[in-house]
Amino acid sequence: MNACFFRGTPSTRVRLAICLGASSFLIHAIHAQTEEQSKTDPAQTAQGAQTSSAPAKKSIPLQFDTTAAVLVNAPRAIDTGGQNLEYAGKAGQNKPEQKEGRRGELVVAPFPISNPALGSGLVLVGAYLFAISKNDEVSPDSMIGGGSFYTSNGSWLWGAGTKLYLKRDRFRVSGFYGQAQLHYDLYGIGNSAGNTGSSVPIHQGGKALLLESLIRMKGKLFLGPRYQWRDLNAQVKGENLPPAFNIDTNELQSTTSSLGFHFQHDLRDNQFYPTKGTLTDIVGDFFRGTFGSEFSYQSYTFAFNKYAGISPRQVLAFRVFGCATSGHVPFYDLCLLGMHNDVRGYKTGRYRDELMLTTQAEYRLELPKRFGLAAFFGVGEVAPEIGAFNNDNLKPAGGAGIRFTLAKKNHVNLRVDYAIGLQGGGVYMGVTEAF
Repeated sequence: MNACFFRGTPSTRVRLAICLGASSFLIHAIHAQTEEQSKTDPAQTAQGAQTSSAPAKKSIPLQFDTTAAVLVNAPRAIDTGGQNLEYAGKAGQNKPEQKEGRRGELVVAPFPISNPALGSGLVLVGAYLFAISKNDEVSPDSMIGGGSFYTSNGSWLWGAGTKLYLKRDRFRVSGFYGQAQLHYDLYGIGNSAGNTGSSVPIHQGGKALLLESLIRMKGKLFLGPRYQWRDLNAQVKGENLPPAFNIDTNELQSTTSSLGFHFQHDLRDNQFYPTKGTLTDIVGDFFRGTFGSEFSYQSYTFAFNKYAGISPRQVLAFRVFGCATSGHVPFYDLCLLGMHNDVRGYKTGRYRDELMLTTQAEYRLELPKRFGLAAFFGVGEVAPEIGAFNNDNLKPAGGAGIRFTLAKKNHVNLRVDYAIGLQGGGVYMGVTEAF
């Protein structure tokens, strides 16, 4: 564990990300090896009769995080995590039953939105889930879809994306493109800026693109490259800026572009509503002038989800999320408390800094007639360096919500949550579970 000891050196943020990634990799490599040793039928293993899959993230694999960070972090808001690793059908099924089980499914969800950062409005999300090959019983359903929203403060967004599972889940290819114009409050950088509550209105717009391709290396381990590009512009409204408003004005109109990697270890049993298994995601993005970026910096994220079924209708979900940045990081690409639906109960972006750690737990209960309930609690914190993390800056939040199943085959839920943090509460709505 000495490799994870930090002394507050300038490279702390990078080492944090490396430490998180290395620790996760070792834990899950041991877990995977244990699973392999426990199998008693190698022939059945070769046929792919195991049942592991994937969980859910913020919104249908095309998850729109309707917060101030949605434009600049749109690629991150899209679910680039794995979905079902194996089709639930058994090797002994006959052909007609296999074709029936792999029939496509359409999901359309118009619903109102009431967001602490953007106001009230209407969201429309649609997606088609389908099997690329009817003879492929290993790959989960692929997805193509899009969504948009408009709110009372004039904010709007539209985007379209796809996630394809190819060659018996050997390849996972994702793509997203979107445009937005968002109006929100910018508080500055650091805990003190968020605590004071002083902010300035900002109008931010632009375009974003994400391309990613994962290759299965061994078992349930995936690794692949990713590319993202953002062309952003912002205007700060108001003459009296808060004292903590330490934003470089060159960042208000900028283009950023990166090449990076995505490592994934996926042991979930379902892509939208997991009831068991784990998911580990480690993402690193490197922004350089040679890639067309106006700023040079690095961004790393780490996520670990665990799901445990405590009865046929009850699930306990747990999540740990970490973020680290280094270099000349634009204000919109810092770690934002609340992004990825972590620690619901705070305006996304009110607390932002170069490092962030969060954790949360959620209880999920299925009810008759497609309904369900959920209760959750989490804590998180942002900091400029490792040594600055302390109990005084922890941000707790919790809440509860209801669920309604939109698509029964893939168990895609409409989610309505109310969460309360230290500065009040808000309503959060989306398609699929928060994580």
